[in-house]
Amino acid sequence: VATVAMVRVFFPSMFMRLITWKPKKTPPQALLHVPPSMTKHEISEYLTKIYNVDVQKVMTANFLGKWKRFYGKRKILSHKRRNYKTALVYYDEPNKPGP
Repeated sequence: VATVAMVRVFFPSMFMRLITWKPKKTPPQALLHVPPSMTKHEISEYLTKIYNVDVQKVMTANFLGKWKRFYGKRKILSHKRRNYKTALVYYDEPNKPGP
């Protein structure tokens, strides 16, 4: 929470990472990595409220983190990467200013 000119501004505690962006497709789409606990409705609201994007449709898929093994001289260490969710977002074409 930040206070700017006596106005309280709330920042989201969730992250979104843009993986691919395809504006030439119809409808335009973007692929995002989001936390596994985030729902389709939350993704849509996040993009609408913060980035002012008109979202048409959200499709999600959950992925398990991969196991990695590190081979040392005396033992083998295993480490699991975190689980993640991908969201394919279809959005309306932004209004372009006229000539």
